Amino acid sequence: MAKLISKRYAVALFELAKETDKIDLFNSQVELIYNSIKNDKEFLTVLNHPRISGGEKFNLFQNIYKDNISEEILGLISIVVNKNRETEILEILETFLELVKDYKGITTAYVFSAIALNDEQLTKIKENLSKNLNKEIIIEASVKPELIGGLLINVDGKVIDNSIKRNLDDIKKSLINN
Repeated sequence: MAKLISKRYAVALFELAKETDKIDLFNSQVELIYNSIKNDKEFLTVLNHPRISGGEKFNLFQNIYKDNISEEILGLISIVVNKNRETEILEILETFLELVKDYKGITTAYVFSAIALNDEQLTKIKENLSKNLNKEIIIEASVKPELIGGLLINVDGKVIDNSIKRNLDDIKKSLINN
């Protein structure tokens, strides 16, 4: 239920951004708020605290962001806080950012490798994925030593597992089944 409500708020903001031709402006402002809330545990605690009134929470947003965000974004925050949905604000903002990415044909590829990949390797992966998916790709690279070698890529809900661990697991299954 909460996810559905969060999506409604995000879609409403996205539609407003399209109608007013402010997609890039709203996107950068939402990213600013999203990253600051996500990276500041104290701010998140205050937002989720039941004894702090909605008015106080909105004033906090206003004081922090008044010079950096538009009236429309402040309006959304006001509505969310007044409806006692501030615990869902991160999900609303994240959903909005995903809607913008989809609209612009951008997707995130999560690339896992046993060792850190250099910029040249990441660029090649990005170019290949972009070519095959006909989308702009943002790479999120992480190290997973348990892969032993190779790559594990998660993009658009698809998993490409070309890791040594998977190959060894396949060999093990083959030997057990024969």
